[in-house]
Amino acid sequence: MRKLMTLLVALGLMGMLNIAYGQSTYSTSRASGTIMISGSGTYQTDLSQDLRASVWGINTDLALFLFPQFAAGIDLGYVKSMQESGDEDDPDVLEGVTMSLGPRVYFFFGGKKSELTPFIKGGANYLVNKTLYNDDELYRDESELGLVASAGLLLNLAKNVGLTVEAEYNFEKGTDAADIDTQQLLIKFGIRSFLGE
Repeated sequence: MRKLMTLLVALGLMGMLNIAYGQSTYSTSRASGTIMISGSGTYQTDLSQDLRASVWGINTDLALFLFPQFAAGIDLGYVKSMQESGDEDDPDVLEGVTMSLGPRVYFFFGGKKSELTPFIKGGANYLVNKTLYNDDELYRDESELGLVASAGLLLNLAKNVGLTVEAEYNFEKGTDAADIDTQQLLIKFGIRSFLGE
């Protein structure tokens, strides 16, 4: 897991370093062959002494523009929740881990020079859910399919880098009769960089 986190951080840093290649004009019409790297993260914690809990997650995706304004790629996500109970010095820890991997397609709107670029995104996820208690695995489910659709805005900070905000709809359908279908609406913030033109 540490190697995965190191890789995700390295990809994020690559996007940040890409700012150095930024120019004073914006180019939102991406040519075929341009590579897009994106990353977003969330963190939530409960500061109550009675409920010691936290949730954090990270998403990164890598895509290639097949046609101008249209890209296809893959998204990798990792979400971990943790809740402690009992003695603060030696607590019992309940953890939930969700890993996702799936294809994505993107379409960007807008002209050649625009500070704001709207986009839409869609795809599917293969999900792995695990529940652990004091590092012992209690439950594992690898048989869920998640569908994803989102709409967002890219704020171009420079020619090849920008910040994103998007509203994402997730639908997860269990394959067993006992599984519960779930729906989520998320607001995500992230950074997106483009390599090549």
